[in-house]
Amino acid sequence: MAVSAALFGASAAMAAAPANVTSAADSGPGTLREALASGATNIFIVPSVGNITIDSTLDYAGTAPLSIEGRGQTVTASGDFTVLQSSNGGNLKIKRVNFSGTAGYSFANQGTGKGIFIQVPTDRAGIVRLELESVRVTGVANHGIHISDCELGDACGSGGGGGGDGSPASIQGILNRVVVNDAGNGKFDADGVRFDERNVGDIILQVSSSEFSDVGADGIELDEGQGGDIFVEASNSFFDSNGAYCLGVPEPLDVNEPCVEDDDGELVLDLDDGFDIDEAGDGSILGSFDSLFVMSNLDEGLDFDEEDNGGMDLEYRFIFGENNGDEAIKMSAAGAGDVIAEMRFVNALMNGNDGIEAEVEDGDGEVHLDFRNGTSRGNDGDGIQASQENTTNPGTQKLRGFTDVDSLDLENVVER
Repeated sequence: MAVSAALFGASAAMAAAPANVTSAADSGPGTLREALASGATNIFIVPSVGNITIDSTLDYAGTAPLSIEGRGQTVTASGDFTVLQSSNGGNLKIKRVNFSGTAGYSFANQGTGKGIFIQVPTDRAGIVRLELESVRVTGVANHGIHISDCELGDACGSGGGGGGDGSPASIQGILNRVVVNDAGNGKFDADGVRFDERNVGDIILQVSSSEFSDVGADGIELDEGQGGDIFVEASNSFFDSNGAYCLGVPEPLDVNEPCVEDDDGELVLDLDDGFDIDEAGDGSILGSFDSLFVMSNLDEGLDFDEEDNGGMDLEYRFIFGENNGDEAIKMSAAGAGDVIAEMRFVNALMNGNDGIEAEVEDGDGEVHLDFRNGTSRGNDGDGIQASQENTTNPGTQKLRGFTDVDSLDLENVVER
């Protein structure tokens, strides 16, 4: 299975109305703030301009696609607020510009500011696109990069149980040579990259040569809560030491809901993943993952969940998952969908639960796994765990050249 390259086509040509940023001041002539308000669709930060400090959010209120290109300058928020937002769902293409908060956020020093934020209006159609090249986002309290196609904004919630409605549009992200570090450490469930989609649109994400590390919640979280698919291509990237926000919760708990309530209403420790995908409603998860290092994340390394109608069809190549708090790779479906995965040169080492887990929890879906060349050893649980409730049509597992596996735990899944 391969995600169609057509989904990741180049952005449409943008209208000519360039503006040059010639001043590093917060506002006034020649500033980035003035350029954003000017109606220009191409903004260039000239090389002579140094780093820019701002005293309030930079807002692009237009609807036309906007391009911002710099020479490695950093735009820093002087306080706890979002650095750059597209408030009317206009597409953004940003190259060689960095975004920074004041850093130092934690459970004891909370905040709400994001790095880059696109709010999608409920009447938006087509594709909302964010394209980043050679961009770094650091030191923000909330999500590092966030696209919200949800009328509830930050109250949308995460996973299949998230509420709210959204536009008919799809969300597309293209991240090349992007670093998100030290984001999401000032707010519960704040991710390095977060896409919320709450209508019939798809989520489409391409990640290459990027790093997501020391994020309070998930390095990347994709939440598709209604009809629509999730398409992912991720390659040559690192997911390292994400998900530790709740470790900063003091004992005894002295604030309201610092992390999350369990089914009994008790506050519990909640840790997060390197890369988390949640798809609910009619739709599937289709993905290709190549040359990823997924290490020391506090919960799962790669955690993919699908419920309702739809399944997942995934390819893995050259994955190195080590020392994650739970599984290195977890794939879970509930409903009629199958879990299909092809793994080549996958190594799951010294993780806190199973090395690799695939399951269909409810419904008639099937698990079909094809492993070739890899290891799963030193894990606290099984090397490979595969299960399904369907007893009529057993799932299958092929294991060829997969050496040094701790143990196998198969339920209604047969080896071939």
